[in-house]
Amino acid sequence: MHALLHNLRSLWRAERGVAAVEFALIVPTLMVLFIGTFEASNLIRVKMKFDAAAPAVASLVALQNPSKTGTLTSDFCSGAADMMAPFSTSGLNVQVASVTNYNGTTTVDWTANCGNMSNPKSATVLATGLVPSSGDSVIVVQTSYTYEAPISLVLKSSYTFQNVGYARPRDNSTLKYAP
Repeated sequence: MHALLHNLRSLWRAERGVAAVEFALIVPTLMVLFIGTFEASNLIRVKMKFDAAAPAVASLVALQNPSKTGTLTSDFCSGAADMMAPFSTSGLNVQVASVTNYNGTTTVDWTANCGNMSNPKSATVLATGLVPSSGDSVIVVQTSYTYEAPISLVLKSSYTFQNVGYARPRDNSTLKYAP
């Protein structure tokens, strides 16, 4: 009995394995926190880049004054994709529309697409209030992006964002043709 008590006391005082046990208990928590921070920061970065894309494309299109249908639409699509770097642009979709008020009737003059925008909102509805007078015109850019997370331990593996950007053409004139 005396030997059993002696062994229990020595086991109670042993500290060599304590650090290893504490390390084994804390490392999984630290790894989850580290990976979660990585996932969250990537998600925040991609959302910030995406939020800037629609207004930037709208502004670029509004600065144009094409006299006929051109090839600049693909350049604007490339610009939107470049804004998303270093993230994948396979889930990026852009729809650009020119909306004008013709004597109280809001009309879409033209629409250009990059990618396959699923279920876009009506450009005339989005432009409501932005073209109050006859002859007023606005460029409406709708964007959607599906972000696929490289790691999805803490957060979801996929997120879909949508945004709308607006810009008035120079001199509030109507862009008759898609750039």
